[in-house]
Amino acid sequence: MSNKKDCKPFKKSIKKYLLVTVVILAVAVWAISTYAEQYLLRVSKHESELTMNSCKQFNSWFELGVQDVSILSDLLETSLNKDVPLSSKLNEVAAMFTVFGSQRNICIQMRFFSTEGVELVRVNFKNGVSDRVYGDFSQSEGNREHLQNVLSLKNEVHVSSLDLNIDHSKAAFPHAPVVKFLKKVSGQGKTELGMVEISYSGRSLVNLLKSYAKDSFGDIFLLNGSGHWVIGLDNNYNLKFIKLEQFLLFARQFSAELDNSSSSPTGQFLNSNGLYTYGSVYEDWKIISYVAPGKLVAPRIWITIFLFTILFLWSGFLLWRKSIASSEKECISNALQESEKRFLDITDAAGEFIWETGPEGNFIFVTGRAEDILGYSAEELVGRSPFDFVDEESSWEVRKEFLDAAQERRPFNSLVSTFVNRDGHKLWLEFNGVPVLDSEGNVTGFRGATSDITAQRKTLQELQDREDMLQSISDSVQDALILLDDKGLVHFWNPAAEKIFGFSSDEMIGRDLRSCVWAEDNPDNPEVSPVQGGNGKGFFASHGSFTVNVRKKDGSVFPAEVLLSPLRRDASWWVVGTIRDVTERKEAEDSLRKLATTDPLTGLSNRRFFMEKAEEEVEKAKRYNRSLSLLMLDIDFFKKVNDTYGHDAGDDVLKALSVVGLKVLRNVDVFGRIGGEEFSILMPDTDLDGAVLAAERIRSEIEKANMQTRSGILTITVSIGAATVNERINTLELLLKAADLGLYAAKDAGRNQVKVQLSPDMTD
Repeated sequence: MSNKKDCKPFKKSIKKYLLVTVVILAVAVWAISTYAEQYLLRVSKHESELTMNSCKQFNSWFELGVQDVSILSDLLETSLNKDVPLSSKLNEVAAMFTVFGSQRNICIQMRFFSTEGVELVRVNFKNGVSDRVYGDFSQSEGNREHLQNVLSLKNEVHVSSLDLNIDHSKAAFPHAPVVKFLKKVSGQGKTELGMVEISYSGRSLVNLLKSYAKDSFGDIFLLNGSGHWVIGLDNNYNLKFIKLEQFLLFARQFSAELDNSSSSPTGQFLNSNGLYTYGSVYEDWKIISYVAPGKLVAPRIWITIFLFTILFLWSGFLLWRKSIASSEKECISNALQESEKRFLDITDAAGEFIWETGPEGNFIFVTGRAEDILGYSAEELVGRSPFDFVDEESSWEVRKEFLDAAQERRPFNSLVSTFVNRDGHKLWLEFNGVPVLDSEGNVTGFRGATSDITAQRKTLQELQDREDMLQSISDSVQDALILLDDKGLVHFWNPAAEKIFGFSSDEMIGRDLRSCVWAEDNPDNPEVSPVQGGNGKGFFASHGSFTVNVRKKDGSVFPAEVLLSPLRRDASWWVVGTIRDVTERKEAEDSLRKLATTDPLTGLSNRRFFMEKAEEEVEKAKRYNRSLSLLMLDIDFFKKVNDTYGHDAGDDVLKALSVVGLKVLRNVDVFGRIGGEEFSILMPDTDLDGAVLAAERIRSEIEKANMQTRSGILTITVSIGAATVNERINTLELLLKAADLGLYAAKDAGRNQVKVQLSPDMTD
């Protein structure tokens, strides 16, 4: 009897499941068929619109050619009616062709014929660049059919078929299919002056259709009037109208479809081979969209079928689960007991003890490692309050937390306080608990777990003491101390850093150093730039000591000495750094460097520095095959200035000349004083012509300058010799010698002029 009773619920579930199965299958069939029909309608509409748009674009392409040749015919009519020689007229026609054709990338040729078909002007185009054909390359095409057709027209435009470009009765190579647009050019009194022809690339038609093919669900074909492929099944069929073999006809692959598409200019039909949409362009050409049967299947339809299948199987699974629910209850009960035992074992292994308190706040249940932690057994703890073991200093805080949690009916977590064990030692314990509620929602106690965290607290206290010590050291040093993560973000910023940079710690923590280190302040340090991206690379990813220019909050820039050391943290490399303001040291170094490299009177480069720089530039010019020129400049009759006005006036003249020269020269040029009144100018990346132009400008500016001296306003002139590095002048010594010879030549020629010396020999 018991077996039969057990089978009744199962049989009843089977009957319900069969009813659900019928409903699921009916809904599935309806949904899938509706989805497939809607998808087919969407594809049909899309292909129809795509084909019609393609036809419109094709017709626009041909209308553009008709419009262009008509405009050009009117322009030629005006030009050819001018009373000028024929050659001038033809040159003007060629110029019009050049301008007009360069505006059309699809144009490959423009020609003008006489009424007898003799080619008078031809301009070819490639990628918008014109090439006029002259003389023997012109050809006579009076017997060509398309020219004869033009002569028979009145004011209409003749459009040729898509064919190869013919040059001297042969197909031009590489093969270039073209469409030709022709129109007569009339003169005064309706006299015929000739014919103008524009050839547009047929490949642009192919590319135009390919652009539409990208949006098609299938493929798009283009057929000419004879049924040959212009664009076909693949690249092997494209432009095969050139070869008129029968196997290249559309009808060989789609015989039945050809009959359907030839009955009307536009249309759409579906058969077992797929969906066909067609439209006519340019007389009897056809654009055909073909979507194969496989592409007419609605996408993701198999997902829909899969989902219905899952629903079907899930229903069966629920029935199966229901039939075995009773047996699972017993398994769940056994598993619950095992889970309780496992939980107690885990709490023992984790060093915790589990407890529960009653309405009076005393322990009513204790298990786990209570005795190991407090020194009291579970039996000794039951009936006692947790507050009996709390240190007096923190007793009130623990009581308050328990009372607040009970009033608010909420759990408490990470309640940490000091407790006293049986031996009188203080321990740090962490309590976590949840309230126990009766049927009316009143709190009757708490359940929770307690763990000993004394060791962790001691470790944290030691770390805190060490951190306090390091903070004191950091606050007392005069250098900026910083800590950067692997992305270049600031994590520590001491008071000295605040004082040096002007940014507070709150402003800098979490930001990268772009606020302080800018690439534009360090043009000679290429490694500064990557830090602007905050990617942790660049010079702040390196280690060691270096100097860099940094920027304060107020925008002022100062040199800083940086010392970086790597720090391994959180599986990545951080950087600890010190930054010291070395402004005074840098100013002293710069002052010494200036004294060592500049002339104290004029502020120009001194002879020693000029020669070192010139030696470097000569080597660069030879290594990289770059231009380098040198000017030698000497003041005319400078001794007379000193003798007449005194050496103070002579010094003023030297300084004034330096100012005039610096205004004329570039920043890359090196202007140096290498003798008493003798100057030299080094001009990188400057050939001889450029050097002569610069020398003439310097000479002219100095000649015009009114130089203010302690003896009044004086005017002077200079003589300049110019030389440049070449095959014969390939060392600094030879370059200086050649410029000197040029200087002597300028003085010998009467002074106040520039002379060029091409070799270090006096005879050249």
